[in-house]
Amino acid sequence: MPNLITFGATEYMDGALTLPVLKELFLRGASRGRGRPSRGRELSNPDHNDMEEQDRERRRDCKDLEAVDLTGCVSMVFVKALCEFVNTHLLQPPDVDSSGSEDEGFRGGRRARFARIIEEPLVLPGLQRLGLRGVMSIQPHILIPFVLSFPSLTHLDLSGTRVTPELLYGLGISQTVRLMSLALSRCILLTGESLKDFLINAPAAAQIRELALYGDRTFPSPLSAQDLHEIVALAPCFTSGELLYLDLSSTPVTRELLEDVCKPLPKLRSLGLSYIPDLQLNAVADFVRMKAPGVEVLTLVGTSPELDHRCAARQASVALHTKIIRPLCTPPFSFTVKGSPPTRVRVIELSVPILSSLGAGAGAWRIVRSKGGRGWYVDTASGWVDGVLVRDLGENHPLRIETQKLADANGNVSSGVGWHARKMEVGFHIR
Repeated sequence: MPNLITFGATEYMDGALTLPVLKELFLRGASRGRGRPSRGRELSNPDHNDMEEQDRERRRDCKDLEAVDLTGCVSMVFVKALCEFVNTHLLQPPDVDSSGSEDEGFRGGRRARFARIIEEPLVLPGLQRLGLRGVMSIQPHILIPFVLSFPSLTHLDLSGTRVTPELLYGLGISQTVRLMSLALSRCILLTGESLKDFLINAPAAAQIRELALYGDRTFPSPLSAQDLHEIVALAPCFTSGELLYLDLSSTPVTRELLEDVCKPLPKLRSLGLSYIPDLQLNAVADFVRMKAPGVEVLTLVGTSPELDHRCAARQASVALHTKIIRPLCTPPFSFTVKGSPPTRVRVIELSVPILSSLGAGAGAWRIVRSKGGRGWYVDTASGWVDGVLVRDLGENHPLRIETQKLADANGNVSSGVGWHARKMEVGFHIR
């Protein structure tokens, strides 16, 4: 397949990702860096060397891969193959005179080995999008050189992996990586300091338009209130006003942060504020109305004492409608001119108990459940028509009919149904 430019795998097929497959994927393309020659038996076997040279010549005629998605790949076959690939093609053998012996592994000779990774020519400069979400079995000493071997990354999803501060440091000193999309959700080895330093100071992070720092009750964000304050105040992705997608779930967001520190985000379309139990609904509504009116999808799972699952069902429903839906989604009253709602909010993700308290919904608002158990409160009368968001679609409009079908399905839908994705889009769409 010499014209292949996008490759995606899942946990259902990762047992087929052997070393020969990884070599065919990552060692193809005319722009591939020279890398380091294989060692061991290959150097002492002339016939094998001839075959390797023929493979290299053949791969030079293949197109560079531009996107690779390995979400959920954790099988022993894949892990072993990736370790062997990295050790063979990305890392130099340890120097005999180095202070860290090979037996000490990554920890013992970390500085020397990290320096070798940075200095070594990179393998696949054509790759722009890399998805490793949920690849928990790959240890840091393999993950770091693998990710750093792609100098042209624009989209990177490391959610649920063993990414460490060292990897963020490596990305931060890169002169070529320019990320537009970064997902670091539920990364248990990261520190607040490393996230802060990367987002504020790294050239690689200056152009981010999609940022996912999602955490939940099980794996909360490592950011302290001071860390988050400095990020929101100083990080270029926040100060530029160019963010399109933002997930700060489980971070210490406060009314003061939203009102006094955060600058307007006029292009923001999807905002995640789940698992922030002390954040008041009024603070969320004021922020969206005043600073992010373009938000269409808002997540509030486990957020606000007014939406606590222990509240009376009617109280939670009333709070949602009076403090979020009415001020954000209802046009201002006028006897003469039909106005527009102050924001574009049309989808709100809520916890299962709160969704259950909403019954059949109110007006055009209905509950849509995903195949995986998530759920959203959706304005079925809102939708994009000819590039314009329309708020009052008729009952017979195709968009409204299809959204109503999703609500009636009660979770019996395809796995692609949902809003505010926690997985960054890595593959390319064909238009």
